[in-house]
Amino acid sequence: MPFDNAFSELLRDAADLAPDTPGDVLADAGERLGRGRVLRRRAATAAGACAALALAGLFSVAIQPGGVTAPAASRPRTNPAITGQFMIDTLTSLLPPGRIDDTYGEGSSAPQGGPMAHVAYDDGHGASAITLSTDWVALPISAGTQGTQCPDPTERPTEGCTRTVGTDGSILVIEKFKPEPGGGPTSTWTAIWTGPDGRRVRLDEMNSRTAGPPLTRAEPALSADQLAAVVSSPAWNPVFEVFTTSTNTPASPQLPLPSAILSTADSLLPSGIQRDHGSAPQTTPGMAHLTVTVDGRTSLLSISVTPHWMKDHNPRSLFNNLATGQQLTHTQNGADVITSTYGTTKSSPTPPVRWLADALLPDGTRVSISENNGTTGYDAQPGTPALTLDQLTTLATAPAWQQ
Repeated sequence: MPFDNAFSELLRDAADLAPDTPGDVLADAGERLGRGRVLRRRAATAAGACAALALAGLFSVAIQPGGVTAPAASRPRTNPAITGQFMIDTLTSLLPPGRIDDTYGEGSSAPQGGPMAHVAYDDGHGASAITLSTDWVALPISAGTQGTQCPDPTERPTEGCTRTVGTDGSILVIEKFKPEPGGGPTSTWTAIWTGPDGRRVRLDEMNSRTAGPPLTRAEPALSADQLAAVVSSPAWNPVFEVFTTSTNTPASPQLPLPSAILSTADSLLPSGIQRDHGSAPQTTPGMAHLTVTVDGRTSLLSISVTPHWMKDHNPRSLFNNLATGQQLTHTQNGADVITSTYGTTKSSPTPPVRWLADALLPDGTRVSISENNGTTGYDAQPGTPALTLDQLTTLATAPAWQQ
């Protein structure tokens, strides 16, 4: 069904919530348990053509950098006035005049996630699939709060991104993503408005009715100003009376800054290896990337560092469970490490274009290092990487990462 394609594309576009992390390889138990269960439940509820809209369920949990999950909100009651139709009508009222069809909405009684709406909007120049979702993010809001920073263009091809801080402390991020090599043909523009109290409104629009071919227009329908007006509108205020956010800081470790990760990586890399931190600022705590060049071969290293990973559970057991179908070894210094390779797609693992060393150190620090054969995180090519898998393993299991 056409919306099945939309569902897949929307999941791809959710990657900006963790902009510096290659989600397909740095996925961990917390992210997989939280995101996977919610998406499956929402997809089952929506069913058929509405399966595309299960994306909104993603926002019922806050996925912290490094994979620590924490509830972002509790819903003490339902509000009969906040129905799926209310969400559709409110979204429609905020759009410029045009044709609206293929509508779907969920209100305060949705089993997972905040109220949301999806429409196909046609301004007379071709339809755009538009999905709006609401949620809360955990306080306090910081540089590591997902969706409040522009994604790193090294990890996702973009036409541009703007980040605006309002006088009230709200943050508006507008991202224009290009089609990814090997991915769908659509362009996706996204606006994420985050209020100082933690409320969030997100809108995704595409230049296709179904998020897949055929394309219906050259660009998505709404301009950046129109996107901003929709997500920042006070018309969404009644939605946030339905559920409340916690003002408690999530139980997550102090994540190292990108500069600290890069400094440690530089100290551990063998001499003679050229390295480049890139010109784009890296702002997400717990994550960093750099390119390395050896004998003319250049690769991108994406690094995720999480001290005391899953400390409130059984981190060793959870980590070992991630090794299903992959190589798990134990080092002499007491680290567990999973090594694996990936092709251009999960269904086509060869020839390899990406290599991963994922380590749990003796003090509970988790270090994941992904090596893409190329200079970006989305356009890896077959060939010989700059670093061998053994070198990645040595880098990921180094005691210097321990806190």
